[in-house]
Amino acid sequence: MTQTDTVETVAPAAPLQADLTARLVTRRAERAHTILASLGRLVPGTDLGGLDDTLDAFDNAVLHHAFQQAQIAARTRDADRARRAVRLWQNRAALRAEAVPTAVGPVMVVRAADCEAVDDDRLGSQMYLLGSSPEQDAAERERVARTLNEAVDAALAVGSEVLRSSTAVVIWTEAVPLGATCRSYTFDFLPGTVVLNWTDEPLRLGETLVHEATHSWLNESLESEGVVFEDGGPLFHSPWKNEDRPVFGIVHAALAFANVIQYLARIQPASDDDSRLAAVLRRRLAVETESLETGHASALACFDQVHSERLRTYLRAAVADARRTV
Repeated sequence: MTQTDTVETVAPAAPLQADLTARLVTRRAERAHTILASLGRLVPGTDLGGLDDTLDAFDNAVLHHAFQQAQIAARTRDADRARRAVRLWQNRAALRAEAVPTAVGPVMVVRAADCEAVDDDRLGSQMYLLGSSPEQDAAERERVARTLNEAVDAALAVGSEVLRSSTAVVIWTEAVPLGATCRSYTFDFLPGTVVLNWTDEPLRLGETLVHEATHSWLNESLESEGVVFEDGGPLFHSPWKNEDRPVFGIVHAALAFANVIQYLARIQPASDDDSRLAAVLRRRLAVETESLETGHASALACFDQVHSERLRTYLRAAVADARRTV
């Protein structure tokens, strides 16, 4: 960073993020009432239960899985699937009991093979939806719960509060060794849900959770703030994907990796730690710091297209905080 390329003088991101989170939680409850009305019309006469105005991340995630199941049922005129969609929501208390208790609330961890795969070429990535709960080996459940809790606790300990509002369902496709690329993704219509490669190294799992929780949070924030990006707009080079991407993609990448940098910078090992994990964590921070610097100008230009002063201010603050951290 040169003297003329100084870090923006902006307010710290944390209080701005807290305010936006409160707004999206309020909007979340409003949207849930609309979704429940749709489910009620799909299967008339079904008791869907009450809904208060403090819908947490877990119930919000389950509701959206049920809604996606219901939409598929409506398109395919599949009455049985429609009933399964409604039962998924009705059985949310049982799902909550099966979820892993964590500091951010219950988190359902399930293999992709035990979910319902949905083939849709428009999505770009394989979608998985919650279905019937599979039997889990007790030893594996304990191992998964321990790793997940250590990952969540590590992230919260360094200020990654985004997990509290936006982590509820973890669907894992395969396990990968330390140092391997952990592929992960979210969908804007499945808030709180991440599909990822599992790792038994909590600090690496924590990085993935922070990354994807940020995407999920941002999707809900864009919706709650009424931000819509125009189709066919200009493209900007993304150092994160090494290709030209629209404003939406750059905004998402810049915020997600800004939060990842904050996380990685705060969990860095001692200078005399020569372990394999230490080497991986140092490399990850170096790579993402360089990418953010390369993409900084594009990020700021894309933030200007976010027509919500609250959210635009937060995006700039989050990137500025990340640059100050390193």
